[in-house]
Amino acid sequence: MPARKLTLEQEEELMRRARDGDGEAFGCIYDACRDFLYSAVIYPRVGDSDAAEEILQETFLLALKKIQSFEWRGKSVFAWLHKIAMNKVLEWSASRRKAPVDDDTFLAFFPDVRFQPEEQVILEDYQARLRVKIEKVLGSIPERYRQAINMRLKEEKSREACAEALSVAVGTFDVVFFRACRAFREAYSKKYGKI
Repeated sequence: MPARKLTLEQEEELMRRARDGDGEAFGCIYDACRDFLYSAVIYPRVGDSDAAEEILQETFLLALKKIQSFEWRGKSVFAWLHKIAMNKVLEWSASRRKAPVDDDTFLAFFPDVRFQPEEQVILEDYQARLRVKIEKVLGSIPERYRQAINMRLKEEKSREACAEALSVAVGTFDVVFFRACRAFREAYSKKYGKI
């Protein structure tokens, strides 16, 4: 799930604002859900990063187009996005097979997305394993890069505060942070496969 999980109340408010035309609110939903939707729902089913990126984009474009039909039912908006993403994955799979998808195939492939306790356990297990991988990779990159990533992403410090902590100008910190992210991505891809 997202690095900074939204509460149901926050999701409800953001979706209300998004339905009223607030693009920034929809952007917050996008930021909160995109990574987990990509890594846990789309990519594992298509196994192709370019296709997964395209499906992710199509998922959010369709969500934005259909936002007026979204009805808040007290459950995470992620379930709605999951359903859209799964439909897009099915479309992609069908286009690769160049054969229509019959109802039985659809129902077998697309499980009920209502909240189930075991889904939460699976999610927590996935997050725990991902945290271990991230910590291992962070331990393998230079200390300065690790500090930049920890301050900016874990501690959520401002760019200015990070620059001050490293005794550099903000512009210099931006360069360090960019290089740190690139080093992390390369180290993660080398150890665990493409992000």
